[in-house]
Amino acid sequence: MARATIKDVAELAGVSIAAVSRVLSINGSASPRMRAKVMEAADQLGYRPNALARSMINAQTNLVALVIGATSNVFDAALVDGLADHLARRGKKLLLTPVVDLGAIDDELMGALDYQVDAAVVAAGTMTREACLKCAKLGVPVILSGRNIDSPGIDSVLADNKGGGRMAAELLMRSGCRRIAYVGGTYYAFSDQERRQGLEDALKDAGRDLSVAVKIRQSEEMTGFEVAMELLSRSDRPDGVFCINDMAAIGILQAAAALGLSVPEDVAVIGFDNTELASWPNFRLTTIDYPVGQIVDAIIEMLETRLAQPDLPARIHRVRTRMVVRDSTPKKLSPFPR
Repeated sequence: MARATIKDVAELAGVSIAAVSRVLSINGSASPRMRAKVMEAADQLGYRPNALARSMINAQTNLVALVIGATSNVFDAALVDGLADHLARRGKKLLLTPVVDLGAIDDELMGALDYQVDAAVVAAGTMTREACLKCAKLGVPVILSGRNIDSPGIDSVLADNKGGGRMAAELLMRSGCRRIAYVGGTYYAFSDQERRQGLEDALKDAGRDLSVAVKIRQSEEMTGFEVAMELLSRSDRPDGVFCINDMAAIGILQAAAALGLSVPEDVAVIGFDNTELASWPNFRLTTIDYPVGQIVDAIIEMLETRLAQPDLPARIHRVRTRMVVRDSTPKKLSPFPR
């Protein structure tokens, strides 16, 4: 059965197409009698207005694109839920644009722009400067989540990654760890670089070096279990591990259990994000808290400000992080610096 059109509604109601358009428009004017006739015809035909077609007239779709990687990651899933909820309360809808190849962010973003979105949030990979300039030329505000790029009109919301890495290094050193490792992501993302840099800077300040750095493979992105097994089976096994996120850290915990290693006595483990899983009894993971609620609030504030004042200089908002100590690191700590 063919989808009903505005012309069908007009014919059934016995009015003009312009009259139907006025009735169905948010701010349209029509007499109560006219409105009742049109709404009855629309209901009878099962007609709903085409929001995208209407946007060609209003120059606004109330759609906000979110370019994101695999939402099987607990943190990313919470970000999607938070943004969708906040946007819905403002009369906007989230257009989810998943990315399989993190090297193809520009293509996915340009594809989202075909839907005449009012703005875009990029929470995967890294945009090129060329893509940023295209968005600016089209007048589409872009907010980067978890990364930063030097480009006019492109706002960023990200964690204090280096501060988090430094806190992890200091806690591991105060825990008595001598061989400290870093487990990073498959894609060398902005946050990955900063978290490792913060860790290495703190170690260097204490006259120490990073023992080893490894990356979780694409197929093991959820837990990195095999990489964790490899790392903890080394002859120079690390006794302290800081991970790019909680999922990688949980992989380390699982590998330690499989190898008969005690946590935190044989190996201390620290994650990043403070997802719900980190507090589960089986894990009790020490982690860096990167609060999703604050990220969403900052993105929404930047979005509304940018839509109202498109010519503002680019802004960067750093979300403060804090250490949440649980059972994967020792309770008894030595003074710092040692």
